Amino acid sequence: MNKFSIIITGVVLLFAVLTSCQENEHGTVDLTMPGDVEKPVEAQYTYNHPSAMFNQADFDRVKAMLDDGTAPQAVKDEFQNLKNSTFAAPGYVHTPQTKIVRGDATGTGFPGENYGYAMRDAAAAYQKALLWKLSGDAQYAEGSIKIMNDWAATCTEIASNDANHMLAAGCQGYTFANAAEIMQTYDGWNANDLATVKSWLVRVFASKNKDFLTNHQGTNNCALHYWSNWDLVNMCSYLAIGILTENDDMVNYIVNYFHNGVGNGCIKNMIQGTFADPLNTGVFISQNQESGRDQGHASMSVAVAANLCQMAYTLYQNNQSVSKLDFFAANDNAIMKMGEYTALFNLRNGNDNANATGSWLITATKMPFNEYKYCIGCSCRDQNHGATHTSVADDAGRGSVRPGWEILYNHYAKVKGLSSGFHYSKQISDKIRPEGGSGDNRYGPNSGAFDQLGWGTLMMYRP
Repeated sequence: MNKFSIIITGVVLLFAVLTSCQENEHGTVDLTMPGDVEKPVEAQYTYNHPSAMFNQADFDRVKAMLDDGTAPQAVKDEFQNLKNSTFAAPGYVHTPQTKIVRGDATGTGFPGENYGYAMRDAAAAYQKALLWKLSGDAQYAEGSIKIMNDWAATCTEIASNDANHMLAAGCQGYTFANAAEIMQTYDGWNANDLATVKSWLVRVFASKNKDFLTNHQGTNNCALHYWSNWDLVNMCSYLAIGILTENDDMVNYIVNYFHNGVGNGCIKNMIQGTFADPLNTGVFISQNQESGRDQGHASMSVAVAANLCQMAYTLYQNNQSVSKLDFFAANDNAIMKMGEYTALFNLRNGNDNANATGSWLITATKMPFNEYKYCIGCSCRDQNHGATHTSVADDAGRGSVRPGWEILYNHYAKVKGLSSGFHYSKQISDKIRPEGGSGDNRYGPNSGAFDQLGWGTLMMYRP
């Protein structure tokens, strides 16, 4: 055998060893060749409606324990809060608009913003849909579809003279879409009206969602110009409308964007560092892209990410061959760790509630943080808006908690059955349960209360 044959044989044997035995004392051998890229998901899905935030099994579980009285008191309390809500009342008056204006109204034909109408009406449609599913009372069903039918017949556009209308396209888009997803299981919804609502959501909302995620308002902005919550609300809307209309391409777009997208809604950009808990609980915590901005937006990012993950997971339950649909599990439960970071920093000691005075668990200087350069030296035309974050934001919004923690805690602890990793998500869930508060406190005067769907104690809590 000549030297060339020996070399070739040796290479073949080495390759055979590597490919047949990919684990050694140092762990798994990475055989990915330089330049290899992750293939995008191009799946076809099974849609068993409802299949967005919750499926029929979820509604059956909650309804059964409400009907037989075995529901935990917190679930009963939140159900009563939902029934007492102004937005769910039989006399609630909705006000559809020809345009939804959020931001600078110049050129829209409206004197100012009016997105509050859509914000409140979408919440009403969703609340009434929940109540119909859990009570069987057709008045809630008729009220929900009436709101959506009238908006679809009236509204033609979401507009403003700046980027802010994209927030309405996301927040109100996924709220309306989740209401429609529940209500399309109602036999009393006229098929033509349902088709009109679906078409309206695709035309008015989904088109905006896709444009934003793809272009981020044009060539003047780099892909990372917009904070994670902008991407996340638009991802929620596009995914929910894709599920509602059974559009595989729309669902695949969001699956691929979550894992490998260009913006801050991609898990790789949303997570800016992972650390051991400085309080030595043994859990790991992950810095959010907005952690150094302010706690209101950091909490929004966590809450909306929880909504996105929940919708994807509901669809995943009937499509488990598409493992990337389990956003909760992505990158070693990165969403759980992101929640832990924000929950830790927004929790107080002892039995104080989230807004009480008292000592904090941890000071900002003790919170681990990777320096984050927001739009520094980027390709944005405007080079004057960047910021360098060197520590977690310790602002006036610290301690103000949004709904969404029940999703995280109950998914990891009860649905997945993990034994650890959700230490602070559990604490914050325990403190604010029932998640919506009493009466109309769930919905305050500001739009932030409507950025996430809420009612997590009712639908998610498992003692």
